[in-house]
Amino acid sequence: MVLLKRDPAESWRTHASTGRAVILEYRERLRDTEQGSAVDLVPHALIEDGDAGPWDAVPGQEDGGGPGQHVALLDAIVEQFENAMPPGTGELRLPRFHTCRAALDVPVGAGPTATRRRRLRDALYVQLLLRRPLLNALAGLAGATGGNFVAAIWGSLVQLLVVGLPRRVYGLWLSRRSALRWVGSRRPKGANFLQMALTITPTGTSRSNHALVQRMLLMALLNDLSRAAAPSWPLVHRARRRWPFVLLLPDVGGEGTPVRQLLDTYADIARTERPAPLMILGALSDEPPSYAQTLAADSRSVTALADRVHGLYTARSSSAVYVVPLSAHDDDGPADHWWDTNPKVPVRANGWADYAWVVAVPAVVLVLVAGGLYVSTRTTAPSCHKVSTGETVGITDGHECRFGVPGRDTDLLALEEIAARQNDAAVHSGRPYRTVVFFAPLTAEVGDSTPVSIQSLRGALAAQAEINSREGDVVQIRLLIANAGQYFAYGSRNDRGPDVARQIIERQDRDGIVAVVGITQSRPASLAAVEELSDANIPVIGNSVTGSRMVDERHPPTYFQVSPSNDRIGQVMAEFAAQSEELAELTTPKDGGRTAVVVYDPYDEFFSSDLRSKFAEYYKGGKVVTVSYYEHRNQDVKAVAQEICGKVRASGGFILYAGRSGEMPELFDTLDKGPDCNKEDGKPVAVFAESVAARYLQDPAGTLREHPHLKPFYVTLNNSNGATRPGSRYSEFISRFRKVFGPVPVPEGNAAGAYDALRLTSESITSIYGLNKSSQGGGASVRPGDVLQQLSNGVRNFSGTSGMLSLDSGHRYPPNKAVYVMEPQTDGSVRTLLACGLLPDRPTGLNNPATWGGGPTSKHKCPMDAG
Repeated sequence: MVLLKRDPAESWRTHASTGRAVILEYRERLRDTEQGSAVDLVPHALIEDGDAGPWDAVPGQEDGGGPGQHVALLDAIVEQFENAMPPGTGELRLPRFHTCRAALDVPVGAGPTATRRRRLRDALYVQLLLRRPLLNALAGLAGATGGNFVAAIWGSLVQLLVVGLPRRVYGLWLSRRSALRWVGSRRPKGANFLQMALTITPTGTSRSNHALVQRMLLMALLNDLSRAAAPSWPLVHRARRRWPFVLLLPDVGGEGTPVRQLLDTYADIARTERPAPLMILGALSDEPPSYAQTLAADSRSVTALADRVHGLYTARSSSAVYVVPLSAHDDDGPADHWWDTNPKVPVRANGWADYAWVVAVPAVVLVLVAGGLYVSTRTTAPSCHKVSTGETVGITDGHECRFGVPGRDTDLLALEEIAARQNDAAVHSGRPYRTVVFFAPLTAEVGDSTPVSIQSLRGALAAQAEINSREGDVVQIRLLIANAGQYFAYGSRNDRGPDVARQIIERQDRDGIVAVVGITQSRPASLAAVEELSDANIPVIGNSVTGSRMVDERHPPTYFQVSPSNDRIGQVMAEFAAQSEELAELTTPKDGGRTAVVVYDPYDEFFSSDLRSKFAEYYKGGKVVTVSYYEHRNQDVKAVAQEICGKVRASGGFILYAGRSGEMPELFDTLDKGPDCNKEDGKPVAVFAESVAARYLQDPAGTLREHPHLKPFYVTLNNSNGATRPGSRYSEFISRFRKVFGPVPVPEGNAAGAYDALRLTSESITSIYGLNKSSQGGGASVRPGDVLQQLSNGVRNFSGTSGMLSLDSGHRYPPNKAVYVMEPQTDGSVRTLLACGLLPDRPTGLNNPATWGGGPTSKHKCPMDAG
């Protein structure tokens, strides 16, 4: 995207070629006017603020007379693209855009969600008929019936086959087709387009969210343009222009103007999505956007700037926005001469190979169909499935299958070996046992960082070993491992592959499953999995889960967690950020305080965005500014790092990382290597985080060594400084953890949380077993409903390694949960800077400190949960 800006000229000069004039003249070069009537050579559109329409004159207001400026501009672009297709190129089809656009105008009325969804589907199918003449003709044929009974029966049958069945299939396509999956990908129930589209109908809950509607429509259009520009699979080697579509903006005004809002939306999309086959050329009439980079002119060469612009396109630099300054002086003679001798853009003509493929394609299709009849031999156990990402997901006891890939997932493979041995010992111990499932995302695609859930699995296996080694009438634990795949993609009902939650439910009776622990992530997909388990009345005890949505008033009825919510964590982080002497040494107060540069994912509503909002609510130490950094999306990490460092240098503040741990290593590496974060005072940049990459937690010294320009601080849910104290629950945990895994680094909060979750579950199982054994006089049953009832009735002051835990039906997470702030040291140790809440390693009366900090003059009040 290139924006032209004309430098101010001397007062006595007259501009002949303003930025607007350049855009308008360039448009003429996209059309051939030598043959009489103009013929378009390139599909293009020219848009100005006036194309937004007369309605909605005040940004942010909606008028029933029109779709609104945010939609009207896109309507104008689409109309011009469709009318500007060059001769011989066929019709421009934009199915995604027209489907999303039609949803805006469908009155679905009131009633149950399923009824409104069917009304929406039927209305969208009518629009499809208008775009598909053959389907429309068949529908018309079905409606033409005679007047006798036989004709009526025949007509009904035809109506069912050519109208009812296609409409039903179209509804399934809308709900499950990958081409529209991105629309609903942020919803807890999965990527269902119809469910999301209901929210943008005239009475929908998101209809007034202009930014969301415009982004959705623009993304749909860009997807359609990418599909239109790409050759079909037999023509993948056919040469194509890099920018088949051109959007011209002759007047890009200030913030809030319709064209500028559209430009802002496109720039945000370009940062995270794949480059679209769209060249945008605009002329600035106001200040450039803050996200735009200026290409400086080189006084030593008159062609240097033009060469740099040309290089942007040849290098596919489509994810950035560039400002190109035009000279204050009019073009000289050579420039005018070039313009006159290059009247229009070159267009590639069809060659013989383009026509030869028409004959070759049917033969190729026959060969592929014949090859597709081959059925491969099944290589994985029925409970495990290899999915399109290369991961293996499902359930295993350690023997049934392996989720880890040899040579890459060494840690996971070792844990599966331990699980197999410990499960064999539990089953053959001669003592009663029950099965608990550890359920979490344990694998990632090649190149991505190791999931922190691996450390949680270690904690659960350590707890299993400790429980099964006890003497007395203790019910043994058999621990199944369930892998939901990266981002919990296969944890629940989905249209991509297996449903691991359903597999757990189906094995409930066969394996004697009484509870599920783990989860470890707050996201729509994990909540959907918990809801599915809850529908089967299976209790779920989460660890490392902090998102507010997981435990608010809409929580699944069988869900509990041993971790605090983001509300408490946000409170603690805000208190430390405002009062910490360690942060004060690395920051410069400005505007009355120290500025927090919060890095977060605005689309990650369950965790990152939630933590940002909680921190901002409680932080009183200075200003809060934000930088967007997205999870698992294509984005220019270097540009994000530059923006972060620029705001840190300008404010003298610190980085508050509210993103996911999996995205942390790439950003940290980029921040440290770039020159922008090298502060003038030579001090490192303070980074305060809640979710930390697994390798940073396990190797504190390595973290500091790899990133000398960063100084990390992080929140954890146990006092993982390695210090041992007689009688300390955490000291016991370290000893038992290393008994299973050897002399490994000090286990941190993820391991401690899973350890507590399984121990708490085991206490409930053993208690129920003892009660039922006494009443039944023999073999005692323990069912999921019994464990759920025990948890709902209340667990009081459970002495956990991560703190004192109390849970019941009114407290789905522990009140006043222990929270710590740690500082890694160069010798590999970690230092505890803050410890607040019901602590596990202090004597009674001192285990709920009122203050934190060093000496008497640096004591600060510990945040407490309300009530």
